[in-house]
Amino acid sequence: MKFLLILQGAGDPRLQRDEFERVAYDAGELVGGELLADPQLAVQLPASEPTRIDGYYLVDVENRDRAIELARLLPDARAADRSVEVRAVMHSTATDF
Repeated sequence: MKFLLILQGAGDPRLQRDEFERVAYDAGELVGGELLADPQLAVQLPASEPTRIDGYYLVDVENRDRAIELARLLPDARAADRSVEVRAVMHSTATDF
């Protein structure tokens, strides 16, 4: 099952995530991830205040519990004013193209 680990919050997004990346990569569960540009550079349609999402990781794991276990390794899950949202990916897009 694929899960998106969404990094969000008001604190500094430039945290060291080496332990998470090593564990998830070594287990073959890390699909990818990126840090995002500052939300002030975003375009919101319709116009509104951008959500504070700073980055994400995509993991492919056996179950939800494993996704949560990996998310707990992220310093965002323990830092003040930061959080990690764990959300299941329902299906792949653009598979017909």
